[in-house]
Amino acid sequence: MARATFLIALLPAFARAEFTSYHLANPVGWMHMLPVGESPGWEKTSWFNLEVSQANIWSTPITFTDRRNGDVYTFRADFEQTSAIAEIGFQLAPRVALAFEVPYANHNGGFLDDFIDQFHIFIQTDRFERNHYPKFQNLWTVTKNGNDLLAPGHSEGVGNLKTKLKLWLKQWRGKAPGVCECGLAVSVQVKFPMQAAAKGLSSGSHDYTGMIHFGFPFWQESGFWFSAAATKLGKNKLFAGWPMRDWSQMYEGTVNLGLTQHWGFLMQMRYESPLFRKEDLDILYSYSNDHDQTVERVNSSWNSLVHWRGSEAVGFRYRFANGSQANFLLVEDWGRGKYDSSGAWTYINNAPDVEFVTQWHFVF
Repeated sequence: MARATFLIALLPAFARAEFTSYHLANPVGWMHMLPVGESPGWEKTSWFNLEVSQANIWSTPITFTDRRNGDVYTFRADFEQTSAIAEIGFQLAPRVALAFEVPYANHNGGFLDDFIDQFHIFIQTDRFERNHYPKFQNLWTVTKNGNDLLAPGHSEGVGNLKTKLKLWLKQWRGKAPGVCECGLAVSVQVKFPMQAAAKGLSSGSHDYTGMIHFGFPFWQESGFWFSAAATKLGKNKLFAGWPMRDWSQMYEGTVNLGLTQHWGFLMQMRYESPLFRKEDLDILYSYSNDHDQTVERVNSSWNSLVHWRGSEAVGFRYRFANGSQANFLLVEDWGRGKYDSSGAWTYINNAPDVEFVTQWHFVF
């Protein structure tokens, strides 16, 4: 599915810091504050990163039964999320850094629904049933055996906090400062819940992540780095009894390609493991024929819950003469496999549908 995503460029930062990748507003992933890719190292001894995004989450209702016990679940996510993720970090020693991450989110009706639908019409592609539902809604429904599990009202606030400790084992710096503070690093992350799971922004329990980061510079203004993560998921109290997995995996690569002294091209790709066990769920379809059932899966959140979720960011960065930098990204989702109606080797997971992201870095 072709989509348009735009990036709102805000004020640039004063200098470069440790690069942190884009955060996705997948509603279940956000509750667990799933990890994102990072550069192995950092340029300054302390920094403040800030990322602002506007994401459109779209899916039709879906109902499934639990094969283990016959429980009936429903899931629907149709809202926009405005979020701001702040990170403050410190170098404790030349090879050790500590950082704290604070994500704020607000679920709202937003402004993107009609624009996205009109864009689908313009390029003559599938509208994914957007024309059959009211636009600009703020709906997230999670039920078990007919009981609503989410608290009334929309989700807002800081759902979690995260502490990150990184050990930069092998330092490999690029020729241009800040472009690729690379080499080899390992890190551990702990997520602390700040809200009850019923409010929709936290799982209500702790999550523990181990990561490895590797990267190398090339040419004068370019670099590549890769991150891999394994997360021990704590119990998600919103999905108590659901067949949720205990572990999550994440793999991500970033290319920071320098085009001129100031301009660069950014390419990022991420792949995340399923959140729920597909083998334990049966869909209660609204349709009887195979084609319409495939459409129902694609338009709902089914693919994002039980299959590997992929996403990529493509865009530009601009480095100012004083060393500050602004990033301009375009985010899209995908997954490897023929799980939608396109027949291609990739599928749509709608998690999220579109997202506006801006990133900048304050360094002390």
